[in-house]
Amino acid sequence: MAVSPVDENLVLFGAPNNGLLRSEDGGRTWHTISSVPASIEIQTATGKGNPGIILWFERAANAEYTGRIWAMSPGHGMYVSSDGGHTFSLLTQPDQLQPKILKRGVFAPNGAFYAVDMEGRAVWKFVDGGWIDLTERVGSPARRYAAVAANPRNSQVFVFDEGGATYRSSDGGLKWTRLLHSSRVGRGDPPWLRVSNQSFFAIGGVQFDPVVPNRLLGGTGTGVYYADVPESALGLVWTSQARGIEELVANDVIHPPGQAPLFAAWDFGVHVKPNLGIFSETYGPKERVVIAAQQLDWSPSSPSFIVTNASDTRMFCCSEDGDSVLAGYSLDGGRNWSKFMSLPQPPGTLRDDPWRMSFGTIAVSANDIDNIVWAPSFNRSPFFTKDRGSSWERVVLAGEKLPFTGSHAEIFFHRKTLAADRVEPSVFYLYHSGEGTNPSLIGLWRSRDGGANWQQVFKGEISPQSRFSAKLRVVPSQAGHLFFTSGVAMAEDTWLRRSTDGGLSWSVVPGVDRVDDIGFGQPTVGATYPAIFFSGRFSGTYGIWRSTNNAKTWTRIGQFPVGTLDQVVVVEGAKDVSGRVYLGYKGSGWVYGEPDDCNPAPYLFPDEAECVRAQ
Repeated sequence: MAVSPVDENLVLFGAPNNGLLRSEDGGRTWHTISSVPASIEIQTATGKGNPGIILWFERAANAEYTGRIWAMSPGHGMYVSSDGGHTFSLLTQPDQLQPKILKRGVFAPNGAFYAVDMEGRAVWKFVDGGWIDLTERVGSPARRYAAVAANPRNSQVFVFDEGGATYRSSDGGLKWTRLLHSSRVGRGDPPWLRVSNQSFFAIGGVQFDPVVPNRLLGGTGTGVYYADVPESALGLVWTSQARGIEELVANDVIHPPGQAPLFAAWDFGVHVKPNLGIFSETYGPKERVVIAAQQLDWSPSSPSFIVTNASDTRMFCCSEDGDSVLAGYSLDGGRNWSKFMSLPQPPGTLRDDPWRMSFGTIAVSANDIDNIVWAPSFNRSPFFTKDRGSSWERVVLAGEKLPFTGSHAEIFFHRKTLAADRVEPSVFYLYHSGEGTNPSLIGLWRSRDGGANWQQVFKGEISPQSRFSAKLRVVPSQAGHLFFTSGVAMAEDTWLRRSTDGGLSWSVVPGVDRVDDIGFGQPTVGATYPAIFFSGRFSGTYGIWRSTNNAKTWTRIGQFPVGTLDQVVVVEGAKDVSGRVYLGYKGSGWVYGEPDDCNPAPYLFPDEAECVRAQ
């Protein structure tokens, strides 16, 4: 997307599949520009889909807008418009040397255009009506380049590969110099960002600060950083600048009774936060640069016992240290962690595959912290242990067809379909969506002996479209009480279901649908049933809802808390803090809310809190 530098209402958007669209009223209405063809899927074998059309408003040598608009349609090349984006034509003739796809580009102070092609491992320059391939010039190797930046105050141009390797040219791209890089934690930023100081420093977009001379601003895999690069710089020191805009990708949150809340994220593990007002000092199970904690669970018999299936998402590398899977447990509420002593080998996997048992969904027994059931991703078979991971046995479901008998297809699914009853000893529930060659397994399975034997207590889908982001939630202090949502919004039937007989029968919760997740908190004064929280719709109205009387009535306690429009992926109530609820988002961390004698008012950015009238 690009907005005109001289007309805030002129917006162009390059859609991945639908070509180029133009708006003259700030995005209220759109019209397709047919003179720019839709992009071509460049890597059909990988299933990455079509890249979008990239746009630039051309700058002249004096940095003023020329009136021309550039549009790179992947697979077709660069198009240019001289009439405000109404019509476009190819920038150069089809038979001339030119890139067919670009990752990013920038206009230099002299009007030259520099660009990088990640797929083609190339650096390009457009000047005097033609393209020049700068790759393999002196000091400029072919790499997967991700970003390019031109200093507006001198002739220096920088290109960056996807791992942060940096090359600088001061002569228009004839010669390039490699600059070494490092990173450090900025003042007031999360201390654990120290893990970013690696040889591979994931880079997204980079540009020069328009206010501070010679300062680069970079969007990286661990947030926003800056680096000061005077003309004589021999290297770059990237300093984090994340305070106030820090965002992790939430996977889970739990708040066991008597313990600090724990937050599980993609890439940066498990954070224990006894003080919600300050950054965590570190994360677990250990400070590995990329470790995803997909789920957490705790046992009512020992609330300080926490189990996780944390695994490294870099399944193409970096297993040499033996910590690519850090699944294990904590005895002290998540402050210290131990890996499981062993990992089983699911059918269809190789013994020497470090990720043979990884990710997925995991649960620990209500009465025995040694009894854990783990259903890994990639639809691999679940396993159970009764000695805290020293040894494992495969979960066998009647009628199954090997090798892939599990029901957790992809690591990126926000799917939690394995749970332990919070009251009954050794009871586990497993929801199966019947993937692959196992359609007969669709339904709810229950084990009463810690995972050794299973019975299909409910046959068929509990609700439609349940193979993606379904959530099976057990109610604390209520034996056999379960809630279930498919976690999708577009299915024909998205009503929330519940069971009070251990999953044998299910009923619709009246008025509640399109539920992202359900959580349970401390009962209110005089109540015996836990408070219930959910993100979704009640009577057709979206919001964050609470019931204090066993789902008989509902009160909306928020709509889009603190102004976020992100999708909720996890909901949890504090077990010993009355009224507190936590929400985790698909791409923007967590928020929490609790009752307060504040004055309700519309949210104003960038306030850190929002007061909402419960209604």
